[in-house]
Amino acid sequence: MTNPPNLEAHLEAGIGRLQDGLDGFAGESGTPLSGRMRNAGGLAQQGLGEICDTVRDFTADRPLFALLGASFVGFVITLITRRRR
Repeated sequence: MTNPPNLEAHLEAGIGRLQDGLDGFAGESGTPLSGRMRNAGGLAQQGLGEICDTVRDFTADRPLFALLGASFVGFVITLITRRRR
């Protein structure tokens, strides 16, 4: 049978290894995984910005089509939500 001080030492060592592994996975100290995650986030933000710019330009150029498109989207969403009830 294991005595309590030895058991506590093993638990503390195991917890320390687990924390080190999680810190590495989370991306502390600039691991390549964290760099890739930041890069993907930046690309997604850039893409969303381009989409918003395109929608704004289209709305400014063709307000009637934008209004009809928004009405159609609202109608479809209403149909979907009414069927669920």
